[in-house]
Amino acid sequence: MERVVGVDIGCTKMYLYAQVDGQHVEKKVPTGLDCPRERLKHDIDTFIDALPFVPDGLGMAVPGLVEGDYRVKLSDIGSLSGISTDYFGEGRFPVRFINDVKSATVAETVHYRDKDTIAVIMAGSGIAIGVYSKERMFTGAHGFAGELGYCITQTEHGPKTLDSLAGGIGILTQASCGIDEFLGRITREEPDTMELLAQAGHHFGLALTNVIHLFNPDVIVIGGSTATYPGYMEHALATAQKHTIPEMFKNCLIAKARDNKRIVALGAMEYIRSGMQL
Repeated sequence: MERVVGVDIGCTKMYLYAQVDGQHVEKKVPTGLDCPRERLKHDIDTFIDALPFVPDGLGMAVPGLVEGDYRVKLSDIGSLSGISTDYFGEGRFPVRFINDVKSATVAETVHYRDKDTIAVIMAGSGIAIGVYSKERMFTGAHGFAGELGYCITQTEHGPKTLDSLAGGIGILTQASCGIDEFLGRITREEPDTMELLAQAGHHFGLALTNVIHLFNPDVIVIGGSTATYPGYMEHALATAQKHTIPEMFKNCLIAKARDNKRIVALGAMEYIRSGMQL
């Protein structure tokens, strides 16, 4: 299966990707938590119709809980909850669903074939983790493992989820503004904004400590747009180093995703192409 399309459906945007004669063909469209499924399907069909071939398969990475590779049980994008692959494929070509962070994990494992345990953390609108160990994806009893952003941290304001403290949407909620205004504040290096990012990075660093202690990975790969905010990863790494058992921290490589823009779509493509079973 060579002519495949990868789709990364995010909470703020959808990225579509294919290769034609070795060249990148890609498109980005806005989504949103209330994006209707009809619009998602229209944008995917429009992208596919513009390709010079009918795909052999469509790999779709989605935020949320995925049953098998055919049904979304629950998603932050409400219209995806309960949807099956038949809706997008309509018998034209095979379609497989995969959780978005597990898709990123599939993409990154090819770069670390000599490693025993690889953890991939995506810090975007929310935060989630995929763990690949001993040539198997860790999925949990029902395939839903990895919702790192829902882990609870005690704060002076009571218990809070990691998503609310260090995820992209949580940061914007704390800043009481939209993304464009927030990026402007970063450009102006407004003190309150830089302090907010430092605190978010601190909480993300505590999560890194927990991941290292729980999974003892050879490598942690970090992707997602939130992790690129200035100061975020610097504070995260300093926090993790401070609170992690020194030998475990020293033996864990923490690396950036190889292709942060395409990582999730590339994993979805590999998932449909290879027939991999999680």
